[in-house]
Amino acid sequence: MITYNTILAQTLAGTIVEIIVLLLGAGLIGYLTSYLYYRGIYRKKIYKLEGDLKDLQIENDKLSEHIARLEKELEETEKEKKEEEKEK
Repeated sequence: MITYNTILAQTLAGTIVEIIVLLLGAGLIGYLTSYLYYRGIYRKKIYKLEGDLKDLQIENDKLSEHIARLEKELEETEKEKKEEEKEK
């Protein structure tokens, strides 16, 4: 009776270990498959978004320069008006 329980316990533990290993293997295969499949799809989207980002950064730089020029012009006109008011 003792040997029967020992054999049963060894086979049950072996079966549990085998099931866990097979589940981990199946999970790894599924993860790698989805990674390789979606990598190609999202890579195109990432390149497109990076291109859009560069364009927006260039536009932002241009607008920042324009704002700086307008602020300088505003300061100059304010100085001129103050000088004109002082003269009066």
